[in-house]
Amino acid sequence: MVTTASQPRQRLLYLHARTPNVFSDIVALTQIEPVAGYRVEISAESVEWPYKSVHQAIVDGWQIVQFPYLQAPFDDRDLDMVGYEFILQRMEVIDS
Repeated sequence: MVTTASQPRQRLLYLHARTPNVFSDIVALTQIEPVAGYRVEISAESVEWPYKSVHQAIVDGWQIVQFPYLQAPFDDRDLDMVGYEFILQRMEVIDS
């Protein structure tokens, strides 16, 4: 019998880039792990991110599941957005 512990689970990576180009620098990053009780931690300390661009994450095995929504030109002073959001996933067996 196969247990759920040995089944691949979806890891999510939210990357916010300066532009909608996958080679653009990352300005924000949030990683979501598929384990019970996982919470995103916010820290005031400088954190070393694993990737400097969306392209680096793709090379490391992440797959883009959503590209940034590109609206008509707008004045960004009216919006509370941080960069262009890419959502990536990677299916892996995770030890709980």
